[in-house]
Amino acid sequence: MVNKLAAARARIDVLDRKLAVLLSRRFALTAPLGGLKKKLTDRARETQVLANAAASAGGAYAAAARSVFKEIIRQSKKLQVRK
Repeated sequence: MVNKLAAARARIDVLDRKLAVLLSRRFALTAPLGGLKKKLTDRARETQVLANAAASAGGAYAAAARSVFKEIIRQSKKLQVRK
């Protein structure tokens, strides 16, 4: 049982590192966009991003993915304000 738990956690750690790298790349792309926008919030774009995340995650994980992406959008906006 413990070995299965350790193995699952090791796989999760690998995915977490990959997610962190991808998030960093996403933030690097979104951070400079603040200066290109007339306003920071684009509800239509946010709705599209959230729908894409939910659809990609699918079924039982759609709501969780939507929630995570809401936070990603929030953090992206914070980075855009700093620029």
